[in-house]
Amino acid sequence: MKAFFQRIPRTVLVIALLAVFGLVRGPVEDGLRERLVGANLLFPPPASGALEQMRQSALMGTLGGLRTLVASYFTLVTFEYFSTKSWDDLRGGYEIITALEPRDETHWVSVVWHLGINATANMEVDERLPAFERDRRFKEYAFEAIAFAERGIEQLPESAAIRVQLAEVYREKLKDDCAVSRVYGDIIGLPGAPAYARRFHGYFMARCPGKEKEAYAYLMALYREGEKQHLPTLIKEIKNLEEKLGIPGPQRIPDADPDRPRKTPKRPPNLLPGEILIPFNQRELQLLRR
Repeated sequence: MKAFFQRIPRTVLVIALLAVFGLVRGPVEDGLRERLVGANLLFPPPASGALEQMRQSALMGTLGGLRTLVASYFTLVTFEYFSTKSWDDLRGGYEIITALEPRDETHWVSVVWHLGINATANMEVDERLPAFERDRRFKEYAFEAIAFAERGIEQLPESAAIRVQLAEVYREKLKDDCAVSRVYGDIIGLPGAPAYARRFHGYFMARCPGKEKEAYAYLMALYREGEKQHLPTLIKEIKNLEEKLGIPGPQRIPDADPDRPRKTPKRPPNLLPGEILIPFNQRELQLLRR
């Protein structure tokens, strides 16, 4: 955080001015907020713990109705940090943004994407750093993204979007199929959940060591729903599990393995484009005359 504020002195000035303004109007807003909360017309500041609630309440009380404006300002600043790959400063910026607007889903999704996907990708290719340092930072940013996602889910328990982005970090960066399956399982049934969540839950369960039997039963249940579920990946995962579990031949699904190349019929050497046959012998000539 210290490095963050050192890099943007103008931001400090803006916050200081807003804080003074907020302190003047704070007592009035505090009384009004308490009355609205007491009348069940306003939710209290959401938080997962005492320290988080203190931080959010301090920011909300100081900045009052200007929270959205300040959060928008910091969002622009953090985009600049994304452009310059200043990942630690970007993280500090989102600490403030998510504290100012903890119920804005897009902020949580963005920080998980920036740290879990962009920052880790940068560490994979940044040859200015030694390999051990790139690996250390890669893991640091990936797990910080997970921590942000978990905090966001605490604030927005029914958010499918945060969980989808979290699953991508586990899938693309940490290669943790068990965690991906678990997250997609949590997504099923949530408002706005993607239609593929049910299938992905099963696909990654099939790749999770020790979950083969459970995954086979789950994917077969999807398969029995009908043709709409008979997608190539589902067929492939079921066939892989059939091999691993030694499912007897008569109990296996009849579908062709999508990874097995299909045999194409040989074209006669005398067949031209447009299915025009050049007769090579008397029999073929007779066929053309019919």
